[in-house]
Amino acid sequence: MSEGKSSNQLIIYAQLFAGMALFGTGTPAAKVVSEGFPMFLGPFLRLTFAALALSPFLVIHRKRLPQIARGDWIRIVIIGGVGIVAFTLFLLTGMQRVNGVVGSVVMSLSPAAMATAAVLFMHDSMGWRKILAVTLAVVGVLVINVSGQSIQSSGWDLVLGSLLVFGAVASQTLYSLLGKQLIRDLRPVIALPLIVWVAVLLFAVPGLYQATSFDFSTPTANQWLGLVVWGMGPLAIGTLVWFRGLSQVAPSTASGYMSAMPAAALILSYIWLGDAFHPVHLVGFALVFTSIGLVTWAHRIKETRQGRAETGDESANCALPC
Repeated sequence: MSEGKSSNQLIIYAQLFAGMALFGTGTPAAKVVSEGFPMFLGPFLRLTFAALALSPFLVIHRKRLPQIARGDWIRIVIIGGVGIVAFTLFLLTGMQRVNGVVGSVVMSLSPAAMATAAVLFMHDSMGWRKILAVTLAVVGVLVINVSGQSIQSSGWDLVLGSLLVFGAVASQTLYSLLGKQLIRDLRPVIALPLIVWVAVLLFAVPGLYQATSFDFSTPTANQWLGLVVWGMGPLAIGTLVWFRGLSQVAPSTASGYMSAMPAAALILSYIWLGDAFHPVHLVGFALVFTSIGLVTWAHRIKETRQGRAETGDESANCALPC
């Protein structure tokens, strides 16, 4: 692998990691926002901030908008409606019925859900390195989120709440898979603002209704900061970076980086929310970063084999999956 190509690969890995790490800022930010804003108004304001921040890209690329294919418009509406709006509603209503440990357990399935969906719906290939990476990611996320907590929910609340949170996992998976298809035709800086504006419109009616009776002087400066961080971190900046990296790798490769999200969320929770540190968290961090290293290794091996095939120097072992 040439030095230039190796450097480009490192940039791709950094984009995937940074995108998911920025997604992680949404967890503590959402917690802060939920304490100061009603259920629909908070997400509506968050999406509006993000949409306004991304709108200059639409102005710059306005000549490209009439050329967007009908199929891409359909994907934009589905991603905005399911990947953002449904994800938010599933997560918020689910977490009202279960405690943090149950939600963390279900959300930890995100890397495995992404990898499985990539194989089933996009005919992606999985090898032992990626399978091991996804397994370590799930275990690592569980260790990070579950330590020191206990499951308090029971009965139908536990079942319904878990199903709702899993709906958020499914929405997030669809968000990434359809997003990868969309950015084959559209640059992320064009696709993402349109997706966010769709979500704004869908949240507008309940959000504006709650705004009519809300006292905007009651939220603290920290809660307003949380609103901005929730909109800009995981959505405006995080998704742009994530889509940029996602456009250059297989979905199963990207799935290994999804474990960076809860790890980053916990680190920010130490700093911002004052959450307690437990030494066992270091085990979880080690598993998460090992999983990322494994999926990176698998991707580099695949790239090397493809390079050899292009030069006619591929060996018989290159048919083995990564």
